[in-house]
Formats: sequence, C-alpha cells, structure tokens
Amino acid sequence: MAESVKPDIPRIRAVLDQLGIRNVDYEDPADYVPSAFTNALGRGKLLAFQAALAKADLITDGPVDIGRNLFDRLVSLHRFVSSAYMPVDARVAARRLLNASDLVCRIDVDERHGTGLLITPNLVATAAHVVSDLVDETGPGPASQRAGSTSRIHVVFGDMTDLLDGEAQPTRLTPTTAPLAAEWLASYSPPAAEEIADSGFVFDSIVGIDAEGPWDLAILRLAEARPCPPMPPCEPIPRRPFQIHVLHHPGDGVGRVLPLLWSVGTVDKRLGDPLVRLLHSANTSPGSSGAPVFDVDFRVVGLHQAGPQQGQAEGGAAYNRAIPRTSWSSQLAWLDLRGTGPLVPQVEKLNRQGAPVTRAVIGRLETMERIWRSRSPGATPPERLIAVVGEPGLGLRFTKHLVHAVVTRFGGAYAAIDVANCQSDDAASFADKVAGAFATTAGTSSATDAPPTTGLTTRQREVRSRTAPALSETLVEIARADGAWLVLEGFDSTVARPSAAVVDLVRQLVLALRQSPGVRLVLAGWQETLPSVFEESIDYLGPPSEEDIARTLQPPGASPEVIAALVSMVQNALAAAGQSLSVACPYPIAERARSKVARMVGPLIDAMVKERGSAS
Repeated sequence: MAESVKPDIPRIRAVLDQLGIRNVDYEDPADYVPSAFTNALGRGKLLAFQAALAKADLITDGPVDIGRNLFDRLVSLHRFVSSAYMPVDARVAARRLLNASDLVCRIDVDERHGTGLLITPNLVATAAHVVSDLVDETGPGPASQRAGSTSRIHVVFGDMTDLLDGEAQPTRLTPTTAPLAAEWLASYSPPAAEEIADSGFVFDSIVGIDAEGPWDLAILRLAEARPCPPMPPCEPIPRRPFQIHVLHHPGDGVGRVLPLLWSVGTVDKRLGDPLVRLLHSANTSPGSSGAPVFDVDFRVVGLHQAGPQQGQAEGGAAYNRAIPRTSWSSQLAWLDLRGTGPLVPQVEKLNRQGAPVTRAVIGRLETMERIWRSRSPGATPPERLIAVVGEPGLGLRFTKHLVHAVVTRFGGAYAAIDVANCQSDDAASFADKVAGAFATTAGTSSATDAPPTTGLTTRQREVRSRTAPALSETLVEIARADGAWLVLEGFDSTVARPSAAVVDLVRQLVLALRQSPGVRLVLAGWQETLPSVFEESIDYLGPPSEEDIARTLQPPGASPEVIAALVSMVQNALAAAGQSLSVACPYPIAERARSKVARMVGPLIDAMVKERGSAS
C-alpha cells in the first residue's frame, strides 16, 4: 500500500498532523510511508488517512489501487444500519411535525404540569396521573372531578419557540389558555395499582392490567371547540421496532417548564396480548406525562405514560412507557359532549328577504352530537346516517344549517337538496341533480354516466342495479378527500312530496352506506321505515327547554350556579310575556326570550369573558 503513495514526506507529514497522527520522522520514504500507515491503523484512522491522501493528490499507480479500494469502502458504509429509522420526505415530514405541534398542549395542575393532545375539537387526552389530585375516585360510580377543581387546572396551547422572519435567535411565542368546560372531566381511567407504587415498578410488568384497563388515561372537555383534523382510523401497532416522535413539555429540573420539545426514539417492545402498554426509547422527563407518541408519519400511536426511577434505566434498554392508542381511541365518538356547550353556537342563514342573518343555535344538542360522531373516520354506517324526525315547527329544515356550519369549520364536501321540489324527478334525473349539487366542491361526472342498459332507468330494478350503485360510487369519490355530506330535506312537506322513484333511490343510498366510506347522509323529515340496522340513526326532535336557551348565553367554563341563574332569568322572561315553549312553533318564542335575557346579561358576560382571557 505504501508503494502506491507519492514519496512526498513534507506533504504526507502535513496530512498526518491534520489527522493528529504521530509518526517517526524517518528521512527515507521507504521507511516513513509504511510507518505512517501502521500508525494510522493503530489510531483507527486508516480510512481517514487514505481519504486525506487522495484529497491531497498523493495517490499514485502502484500494486494497490488505493483510490478504488477507498471508493469501495466508502460505498459499503452507505447502507441501512437500522430498519427502525427509514429516510422520509423531508418537507412532508416537517409539515406534519408543524401540524402536530399545534395539537399539543401543556396541562398545569396547581404547581405541577404534564402534557396533553387535542384529539377532537372539544377533547384533550393526557395521562390520568397528571390530573389525579383533582379527581374523586371514592364514589360508587365513575370517577368525578372534585368541587372547585376547574380553577386549579389550565390547558395551554402554543407554548413553543420559533424562528421569526429575519431573526437569528428563537423567540418564545405567546401561548393561549383554552377554557375548560364546567364539567371538564369527560373520561378517567386511573393507573394500575403497581404503576403508582411509591417504590417504582418494573417497567415491563403489566400485573393488574388487561384488555379492559386500567389505562392511566384522562380525557378533558374544553369549553370551546378548537381546529382539529379528524384522527385517522387506528392502525395496528407494528410488532417490530419502529421509529417514534414525542412532542412534550418537560421540566428543566429546577421548577421551570420548557417550551414544546421534540424527542426521537423507537418503540422496542409491546406488552400484553392484546396490547396494553408500549416501551419506547425517546428521551422524556417529569412533565412529559401524557405527551403524544407519533409514528414516522406523525400518526398518533399512544400517549407517553412514565419514565424509570433512578437506577432502572441502566444498560441502554428502552424503559419509557406509553399507553397505546388502540386502547382508548374507540371511545372518542361516544363521549358525552353535552358539557361542552354547542358544537355550533350560531349559524349563518338567509331571511325571507334573502339577506344573511346570524341565528343562535338553541337546543339541538342531540343532533350536533350525531353530526360530530358521524364525522369520525371510524364512524359506522348507522352513525353516518341521521334521520331527523319531528313535528312541524321544531326545526327540521334548520338541520342543513347545522351540517353546513360543521363542514365549513372542519372540512368536507356539502350539498343540500329540497326533495319537495323533486316530485317530477325519476331516479336518473334526481341522481344527476345530487351529483350536480356537489359539482362546485368536487370535480364529478354525472352519477348516471354508466352505459345505458334497457333505458328504463325509472324502473325499480334499474334503480337498484344501476342508478343507485352509480350514485353511490360518485358520492364515495367525492368523499375521498375529507368526506361528503348530503342533506335531503322536505320529505315531510304537505305541499309537494318527492316521487316514489326518488324515495326508493334514497332508500338504496341508505343501504349502500355499508359500502360507502366517508359518505354521510342526513334525511330531514324522513317519513319511511328504516332498515332495522339503522333504527339507532333516528334523531327525534323535541321543543327547546329553558336550559337550552340559557346555554346559548353562558360564558366559557361557566359554573353550574351561573347556568342555574340564567335558566331562572329565562323562565322569568317567558312568564312575563305569558308564553310557553310547549306550543306548536316554539323557536320564535325561545329566540325572543333569549334576546330579552341577552340584553340584561350581555355586558356582564362580555366582562367575564374578557377577565378570563386576561387572566390566562
């Protein structure tokens, strides 16, 4: 090998000095160069020495092709050394990281803190032990929040640093506090007894934990909805090790809370079958409890639970522990949202003169909960159908405004059709009318662009074998991006009814929901019997209550006492006007009572909201 190096001792000496390799100062190149290779090998720098010689143009033709060998060695070093860390698209991964960071929050409880994740517009998930001091588990029923606990907990979003335009040093951004609902504890599952032992616990033990939990999980209600994309369906967690990202708010060890940090690691071990806990290697510290654990595509796979006690993490093993998402995601669509205030507090609509007006949403909590459950990616076919029924005057046609407000806020394609205007339509023309209603939000072709068969498209067999499947396929295509909502109203019209062909086509669309992922169907005033599997899809409307009116006036996070006072004021307003909500058309009466109370308490509520905002 030495015979393949130019005998230029001064330049070779300079290369050795650059690499920090000492060599005997022989004058004869025949001695100096072999000694240099021997010393480079002894220092573990042989490859670096060869590369430096090549860079200095000190390689010459000889018995050993150092240049070729060097290339082969360097190429051989470029290989995947860990299947858990795979290259990803840089900008896509960075965008996903930024989007995920907006969903992470800090949860302050008295003098302690943890981390949480916004999982729906109204719900935040964290580790149960973060909020355990505020929870009463002694009662016979489910755990409940302690009296006065709302003032002891704060949920803070946006506590992070960023590089602002033109600045070289990062700036800590101003965070915002999200007000909690008065009944803020939506769900609570404590840690297992062994997980809260004072002496610590064995991190790969799942004693006392099975498929029913406990999960060390708390889900908190917010008073106001925040932008939050729907969580994708829960994928099976891989059995092999895989890369993870943890976004968290650890403490600095001396009592201060750090801004949002990003740790990378791997999930190395699954505990339990079915899975109940994960062990991971991402760096965390006190304050990280409840932090989201993401996979390489920033899909949530779990929540960080705890780290090892002193002395437990020796040997470099993965000891941090997490709660798998598979154990808790299924309950999200079923959590009671009544304590959050309306998902849609007000809507925009046109009055009889065609001018836009804003209307407060009074009542309709059941409808809004159904809309909310329907938008979940994992919603079942009965959840993706909402058949709204009720007496005239109870807001059947108001339903489309609720759906439109949700779609406008959270995304998706939307179309509404009054079927009372479709009495002369056959199935084919109605299908084209539906496809055309979506045309402004999705590039769709006619729903009946399939080749004609017999041409008798209005016959029932053609509806079921051709028109209905074609329309369903069109809706599925429209729903592919963010889901599609089709609102059909007017089935209860006393002036004009849709044709039998239209009703039969709608019935076929209901049945096709089982093969139509992402499609939501809302039938306002539906008059027909639904298939038995869809009986739970019926939303029975009733008149609004005094409490419904009061809820439209309550400030964020209002206490039960404030709500009770507002209910009393509404009752007084109704009594003074000699009116009741038990009449045929109660909503105009409810709106007048609301306006009267709003004039009395509006300035006070505005002051309460401003005071709460300044305090946060």
